[in-house]
Amino acid sequence: MIPDNFAATGLHVAGNGTRPTRFQVLGERSSGTNYVKRLLGRNTALTPTEALGWKHAHPHATAIPADLAVICVTRHAVPWALSMHAKPWHCPPAMQALAFSDFIRAPWETVVDRARYFGGAVDLLGQPLQLDRDPVSGLPYPDLAALRTAKLRGLTSYANRGCTFVLLRMEQAVTQPAAVLAAICTGLDLPAPNTPLRPVVKRLGSKFLPAVPDRPQPPKQMQTADLDWLRDRLDMGLEARLGYSYD
Repeated sequence: MIPDNFAATGLHVAGNGTRPTRFQVLGERSSGTNYVKRLLGRNTALTPTEALGWKHAHPHATAIPADLAVICVTRHAVPWALSMHAKPWHCPPAMQALAFSDFIRAPWETVVDRARYFGGAVDLLGQPLQLDRDPVSGLPYPDLAALRTAKLRGLTSYANRGCTFVLLRMEQAVTQPAAVLAAICTGLDLPAPNTPLRPVVKRLGSKFLPAVPDRPQPPKQMQTADLDWLRDRLDMGLEARLGYSYD
């Protein structure tokens, strides 16, 4: 599912025979999905859409439109985990109150906490967020690392779904935006941007509003014990194929 050269390039583009007219960016929270959506929206002829549903979920669409490019974004687990603790979207108050070391080891029991993120479904407020659960067992993931691995496997499965598929490391998009845009346009047979790069400079995403006062702050860097735990819990083969090292 992941090309052999992806670890070196951080970008893979595969068309399905239909030139795309729209795109949806998918990936876990704190993985750069808003950044990539804005970058493509500002610099290509593609139109953003939410046709595939909640962008942070496992694949769950009935079908994928032929003219839709699925853009799957990943991020290194260390800054990602720190960011997930800093902005624990959809985590109940008890999880939000946890210090970082406890947070990453806690069962991932998220809830529908704001109706506007889920189609305005006020009647679902407070209910378990099913799109964050294991789609086979129906159970919450036992910890943040398990959530990550399962979601990454779901993302990379789009390579097998007969759709236009782009796999992109957030780090590449941030450090080499012009090169990434050029490669995506070439790979999808899209017209190259005819204007200078329109960079993404504003803070993206909604401001996180904690449900508990005085939340524990995430550490500036991950402590050795937490990094050791993360290495033990991640699928290191998958991480390596994505170009991530945890030495």
